[in-house]
Amino acid sequence: MKSYKDRYMKKKGLSKLDCYCENKVFSKFCHIRDIAEKMQNDTKRSKRFFLKKYGISLIIFALIPALALIIPILFGPGKGKPGLLGLCDTGHIVTNKQEHKAHPANCDTKWIYDYRKSIDYVGYALKLYSFIMISIVILFIIYILIKIIKYEKIKAGKGKMNIKEYCRFCKDIF
Repeated sequence: MKSYKDRYMKKKGLSKLDCYCENKVFSKFCHIRDIAEKMQNDTKRSKRFFLKKYGISLIIFALIPALALIIPILFGPGKGKPGLLGLCDTGHIVTNKQEHKAHPANCDTKWIYDYRKSIDYVGYALKLYSFIMISIVILFIIYILIKIIKYEKIKAGKGKMNIKEYCRFCKDIF
């Protein structure tokens, strides 16, 4: 692991960025391993420590895409389909345009009809955001798994391996 700094200086372009990210990931692995050794592999204490340090931010990060599910639940998935906030009585709505009449000013759900396009746009933006975030998280997890394998491979002193040895090595890690 100490020769990793020399390797970083020789790289250029995207490979230097990849090497920089690897270095950050490897340093986090070493940090987590040091914490586990300090806690003498006590699982209860280590779980409490990691949830205290990283848990809240990870939970909030994971719940942001759930906003894309909340909008259709509250306002309804489409025209004429009620959500939790509900639709107005049929006497308040112009049936051919699906618009709210102007005269019942005391209607509680009139604003849903007034801002229907904005609500739809927010729903589309949240769905797009959710798709992008889920893709990023999946790619990030795959990247981390690849780097875990590489870290263990460097730590074990393994060089090039054939497919059978590589599969056996991965099986031993996980």
